[in-house]
Amino acid sequence: MKILKWLDEHFEEYILSGLLIVIAVVMMLQVIMRYVFNASLSWAEEASRYAFVWSALVSIGYSIKENSILKVDTLVESLPAGLKHILLTLINLSVTLFFGYLFVNSIPAVQRVVMTGQTSPALKIPLSWIYFAAIAGFFLATVRSVQKTGHDLRVTTRKKGA
Repeated sequence: MKILKWLDEHFEEYILSGLLIVIAVVMMLQVIMRYVFNASLSWAEEASRYAFVWSALVSIGYSIKENSILKVDTLVESLPAGLKHILLTLINLSVTLFFGYLFVNSIPAVQRVVMTGQTSPALKIPLSWIYFAAIAGFFLATVRSVQKTGHDLRVTTRKKGA
């Protein structure tokens, strides 16, 4: 249980931190190679790009978890408490359905890439590994949306019961 709790609290943080380190180290190495040794690495930009794609998709779930996803809540904040909670629940459910839809539809898209057997030009890794970021990111976003909806519903029912 401790492992699951730790994963729930820190999973995205460590993945995003690792990806940021990869991007920084690879780009620094590329700069050193280009300007000090006058020789470019053929794979550096591609590795950084793929790490960036992964970080962009994993960060969706993290921003939902941290309640820092981009939103305009002027209308919601101006509503009375009861209506505000109903609207927030509808918004959370819409976000959950949206990311669930993206998750479900990303699976066949990645399966098509797997079937082609394509590899990346410089790194020669299967492109399906890169496209799998969509499945992982949308899955995390769906899970975090479900968690947020459940948390908000528990808070709302506690307030009504108090």
